[in-house]
Amino acid sequence: MHRIIRAVACGLVGALAIAAASWLASIVAIRSHNPRALAALKRWNRHENRFWLHFAGRSATFGTVHHLGRKSGREYRTPVSAYRSADTVVIPLPYGRDVDWLRNLQAAGAGVVDLANESLQVEEPAVQDISGVLPMLPPALRRRIRLTGARQAVRLRVTGVLLQSAA
Repeated sequence: MHRIIRAVACGLVGALAIAAASWLASIVAIRSHNPRALAALKRWNRHENRFWLHFAGRSATFGTVHHLGRKSGREYRTPVSAYRSADTVVIPLPYGRDVDWLRNLQAAGAGVVDLANESLQVEEPAVQDISGVLPMLPPALRRRIRLTGARQAVRLRVTGVLLQSAA
């Protein structure tokens, strides 16, 4: 019995160590603004996003962007840090503006963001300096942005609520 408990404990400690190392590597890659490190991180996150999509859209600062591929026309969902302030959704860009979901939104001019159990119709994606949007964000999200060193954010205008969840 003790062996089983010890094995489970070691497994949990190992998983936490891997998660902490992954998180730290992400912060270092983003803060460095090194194109090769960012490209590797983006590739890793494409696999990790499948897991995070199960949780995104339920909180006020972790959402899902729904967008159509520019070339394929295929529907995609991408988990992002986001925040709604009145008729605006702000999404920090820790990797910079060179991300597929943003290019897709800009090409379409509109999309949908799930945030705080609501599906919001958004349009007019505008990339701007992070200092212009920091005052409208909650302190916890501001700290995360400062930690990652994000320099830009995309600002989206909310045009309507498509779906409101009771959960």
